[in-house]
This record gives sequence, C-alpha cells and structure tokens, in this order.
Amino acid sequence: MIADIYQRAKLLSKTCLKIALVLPVEVTMCNLVRGHLIDRATDMAIKSKGLTATQNPEYFLKKLSEAKEASDGCQYWLELIKEENYLDSTIINPILEESEAISYLFAMAIRKIKPNM
Repeated sequence: MIADIYQRAKLLSKTCLKIALVLPVEVTMCNLVRGHLIDRATDMAIKSKGLTATQNPEYFLKKLSEAKEASDGCQYWLELIKEENYLDSTIINPILEESEAISYLFAMAIRKIKPNM
C-alpha cells in the first residue's frame, strides 16, 4: 500500500511540476504560485518516499504526517490555480481530484496507525 501511495505521490509531483511550467508568465501572482507548488509537490513525493524505508513506527508516523501536510499544501496551490482560472478547469480538475485522494490516503493511514501507538 505504501509503495502505491509513493508512486501516486510521485506522479502527482511530476504533474504539478509540469503545471508550474505552463502557468502564465505574464501574471505576477503565478510566479509566487509556481514556486510554492513546486516546493510542496516535490516535498510531498520526497516525504512519501521516506515511508518506504523505515520500520520505526514513530519515524513512520512523523514522515506520514509531513507527507500529509505537503499534500495539503499542494492541494491548496492547485485550488488557487483553479479559482483564479490560471489554467482551464478540464486540465486542473483531475489533478486536483488526485491531490485530494492522496491527501485522504495519508489521513487514513495516520488514523489507522495512531491508535496503535
């Protein structure tokens, strides 16, 4: 399951990097959004990769929480792109839905692990 979440997070991260590259250059706000989206998307993938390398429950929960936070940040910037109409909704909607799904998976994993600690 964790390897699947990592693969999905990695694919979402790569997609967000591509989105950042096609945001309108002439819109000043897009420069800010671009930087934050790149930061959060790559952080999410890196943190989720760390989940595959640990057996320590405390460290695993820490990385899971960090990945969830990065995923939420990624989702926020995607929502902003959609709300400000920086990209066509037919492009951004499926990516935003995947971001929400990944964030939900992280949240469910946290809920499942936390009571056992």
